[in-house]
Amino acid sequence: MQVFTFFCVERDGSVPRFDVTACADDHAARLRAGELFDMHRGTNEVEVWRGATHLFKVGAGAAA
Repeated sequence: MQVFTFFCVERDGSVPRFDVTACADDHAARLRAGELFDMHRGTNEVEVWRGATHLFKVGAGAAA
């Protein structure tokens, strides 16, 4: 298991909430980010980090 940090970024760039979760791999972390995006209204995207490394973004503001 690896520890991932999920930052819920709103349209104005603020980060009013974050989540720290242990996931088996990047795929599981992507699924968790999707859950968080769906759960929190107003979230534009969820940034996913492992330690100091930015991995990807999920959500409306994420690049395709």
